[in-house]
Amino acid sequence: MRVLGLGLRAWLVVIFFAGMGFGSPQAFSAQDWRCDVDDFVTKAIGIEEPWLENSGYLYAQASRDNPSTLTLAPEIEGRLSDRLGLELDLPEYNADFPLGRRAGAWGPTAAGLKFGLLHECQPSQGTATLVTVELEGQYSPQSLGGEGNSVSPQIMWAQLWYPWFTQGEAGYTQQVGHGVTNGWFFNTSLGRAIHGVYAVQLEVEGDNQWVMPDGQRGVEGYVMPQVAYHASPRWLIAIGEQAGRQQGVSQTHWSTWGMLEREF
Repeated sequence: MRVLGLGLRAWLVVIFFAGMGFGSPQAFSAQDWRCDVDDFVTKAIGIEEPWLENSGYLYAQASRDNPSTLTLAPEIEGRLSDRLGLELDLPEYNADFPLGRRAGAWGPTAAGLKFGLLHECQPSQGTATLVTVELEGQYSPQSLGGEGNSVSPQIMWAQLWYPWFTQGEAGYTQQVGHGVTNGWFFNTSLGRAIHGVYAVQLEVEGDNQWVMPDGQRGVEGYVMPQVAYHASPRWLIAIGEQAGRQQGVSQTHWSTWGMLEREF
């Protein structure tokens, strides 16, 4: 049985995460939701942040496939309360190099609702632990040339042992209708702050949503070393080099990523 197109496994994940949050209200009482963890844990380019904030992002990806492409993707994050947040991924824009010779194309739109389960912060000890869940829906109808609609429940986390930190996300993508491939995904990183201004980290991603040329399900993923610069308390600039591989394909897909964040 499907409810609003969401598969049974995906709903079980949502119910489990919600139960973790609502089943232990005592755990919330000792948490400091005012602690601004992203002053110490630098967001990875390809990982959804587990903290709730009011901010805007602009992502840029320049691939070196043939043909090489440029993708621009804006995103807005909103903090509704200590435990509730909102994410809005505006339509991305894709264009081939050299720019201007071919018409560009618009990508999908996505929106998500976040709920914070855990937010423990001890600045005097340089430690913090965050756990957040999100239900995100993507709108990209095939009738308009898109890849299809989907719903993705996911869990996100971050752990700080200053100057070291790690963060990640894991979840399941469930198609709504046709076009999107169902499957799991996992993304994590390990990073280190440098003098409180710079940060370096290595991000690793994997999923089983790749359909091989013979029609069988395969695994794909990437690694992306990256460096970030906190230009001010509100501005963050990051750049990374991504190497992606797909099962059954010998070619490595290289691309350069950039991220600009403005916190409000």
